Amino acid sequence: MMSDFSSEFGRVLRAAGVVGAGGAGFPAYVKARARAEYVIVNAAECEPLLKKDQKLLEYFPEKVLDGLELMMRSTGARQGVVGIKKKHEKIIRRLEEIAAGRKNIRVLALGDYYPAGDEICLVYELTGRVVPPGALPLEAGCVVNNVETLYNAALAHSAPVTEKWVTVAGEVNKPCTIKVPVGITCAEAVEIAGGAKIKDAAAIDGGPMMGKVLLDFGAPITKTSAGFIVLPRSHPLITKKAQSRPVFSRIGKSVCDQCSFCTELCPRYLLGHNVQPHRVMRNLLFSGPEKKLHSEYSLLCCECMLCSLYSCPESLHPGAACVSAKADLREQKINLKNSSSGASHGAAAHPLRDFRKVPVSKLIRRLGLAPYNVDAPWLDTDYKPARVKILMTQHIGVPCVPAVKPGETVRKGAVVGSVPEDKLGCPVHASISGKVAKVNEKYVEIEA
Repeated sequence: MMSDFSSEFGRVLRAAGVVGAGGAGFPAYVKARARAEYVIVNAAECEPLLKKDQKLLEYFPEKVLDGLELMMRSTGARQGVVGIKKKHEKIIRRLEEIAAGRKNIRVLALGDYYPAGDEICLVYELTGRVVPPGALPLEAGCVVNNVETLYNAALAHSAPVTEKWVTVAGEVNKPCTIKVPVGITCAEAVEIAGGAKIKDAAAIDGGPMMGKVLLDFGAPITKTSAGFIVLPRSHPLITKKAQSRPVFSRIGKSVCDQCSFCTELCPRYLLGHNVQPHRVMRNLLFSGPEKKLHSEYSLLCCECMLCSLYSCPESLHPGAACVSAKADLREQKINLKNSSSGASHGAAAHPLRDFRKVPVSKLIRRLGLAPYNVDAPWLDTDYKPARVKILMTQHIGVPCVPAVKPGETVRKGAVVGSVPEDKLGCPVHASISGKVAKVNEKYVEIEA
């Protein structure tokens, strides 16, 4: 049964627009209204080069743990657990000092592996529980929140989400982590980082593993942005991630020898989930009913891209094949519940799991990112943009509907896009004060 505090705190989180700040943007109020035994802080930040969660914990650890305590109270959780990599010794010591003065909060150190930050892997590492295939961590008694999400939750009573922490790294003059208004462009973030060192630049929006290739630096920062990795357009990581479906399908069809390394190193497979990328690659050879059968082994893929960017000895793209196969199945209205082979083959950890974890140091070398593996210190800049573009879709759920009209004057924090109370989603807010210059179904543009 939902408590009065849970109901009220959920209302506050929704009104403040707090969503998952390190992934797909799941509305935080839904998790706050759940009942759980554990609230887990996902501080693993295992994507290479990204530092924004580390910097938040370095400079504002108390605020993050404030958010953790609020979420524990809201969910009725008996324990709060911070999962952070043991290499961050200074941050761990500080967190342990703060936790000692709080109730039922622990800090647990993780190995430096990828993808330690996958919430299903994180639940297992911290609690020993395997989340059932296709289920949320809640079915294992856990609620998992990103560091920045809890930071925003702690501020939700006083201010909505109008700023974003991001790391800017790669081919920039001054790699850094910054807090900037939501809605500024990638180009502006790169300029704050001293500008690009190369002319023919591309970027990865998000981490090198799961992020998307960005060629248009005019794209706006959203509440789910984590960082921008600037690289030459000719960098192997850019060309690999930009491969089209006809290209990776043709290459995979002609080269894949079914070695199954992609499956044997898959983090979800190693937790007993029946995801088998090598079987999905096999379906490239079929055009009949067998193609659907093999595609179903993609349904539990978490799209971490380890198979494509590390495991495959022939540099094929099984991760992209899984993404495409899932899209095909959605069109056929096939999901885990009505599939014939997407279910678990025994939701228990593989006996060799600990020996098949992928060290981030090796991953960085394989990705060709070793020259860029440097610190990205927090740059405390009070950036004042001339304009911002607030996207109406910054979360899982229904898009926002513009709540303002061109010519209106708005103040920072004002609602500019709203979601009906009975729909999944959160409002979006003006990140600067100014005049509304343009409104359409996709965004609201504000000029200072």
